Amino acid sequence: MTDYNRPYLNFEQQVHLMESRGLDCSGCDAPAALSRIGYYRLSAYTYIFRELLAPPETSETPVQYRSANFVPGYKLTDALDLYKFDNGLRMLCVEALTSLEIGLRVQVAYVLGKRDRFGHTNRSALAPDMCARPARDGNGDMFEYWMRRYADLKRQAQAEDFVRHYTLKYSGNLPIWVAVEVMDFGAITRLFGLMNRNDQNTIARKWGVKDGRRLHSWLLALGNMRNLCAHHSRLWNKHLTYDVGKVMSALVDPELHHIEDHSNAKKLYVPLSLLAYLVVRIDPTTNWPRALRTKVKQKFPSIPNVSVQTAMGFPEGWDDEHLWDYRPTQ
Repeated sequence: MTDYNRPYLNFEQQVHLMESRGLDCSGCDAPAALSRIGYYRLSAYTYIFRELLAPPETSETPVQYRSANFVPGYKLTDALDLYKFDNGLRMLCVEALTSLEIGLRVQVAYVLGKRDRFGHTNRSALAPDMCARPARDGNGDMFEYWMRRYADLKRQAQAEDFVRHYTLKYSGNLPIWVAVEVMDFGAITRLFGLMNRNDQNTIARKWGVKDGRRLHSWLLALGNMRNLCAHHSRLWNKHLTYDVGKVMSALVDPELHHIEDHSNAKKLYVPLSLLAYLVVRIDPTTNWPRALRTKVKQKFPSIPNVSVQTAMGFPEGWDDEHLWDYRPTQ
């Protein structure tokens, strides 16, 4: 490990650096692009154009697979096209993830509220085995961890009128159908993970999934996607943190059967498929699957050796799958 000692470079010098490494920066106002996007952010889109390290070259870190030099023939405009595509993809995903998050709030409140209107704060209304698991931070169990997280969210929302109303009128106890409105995607997913297995299954089956624990694994992966979108991170060729595992045909409707044997569920195609599958069951009026198909087919840039198949895990013939031809109801 060494100290960082690289010099400061202005935008024009950053362009010269990329050109010295073999990237064609003609065809656009390169300094203006860097001033708008940032060198380091844009490097996430130029990285795939760099030469692979070959023996006897050695990497400086275990996660370095490429040299600083670019493969001849690539242009800065290629990276800018990928950047533009990725922006549009994120915005499209946010639309569907918003629908999923709101739908999950509704279903958790509806199903758990039937069991106990304060079920989110009552251990006996949740799954004993899940609540008793050790907390992620090593402090108590998962129910106690959840209660700390919920208290933080409630405190952050204390200026909201509806929270103030319930605090003043009902001693601060929020029923589940109110409490879900202070929960973010991660929190509502965590609460779903603590719910009674039968309650999980009730929600999952409403959305075309026969096992609630399987749905929970999907929600974890989609929460990872949601965080990438919320923080404006690179999405298009990202490998997600959570692996949803094998999507078993016996647990889902035919639209998802084509991904049962997918070789890499962390690449984006599988999570996008799960999102499309869920969102049409939450909102039958949505045109999201067809919009996603159009986005990928028409807007993915034509760049040598870069494809949605290799980078994003899209299978051959994906656009002919019924999943992406959903017709919204009126």
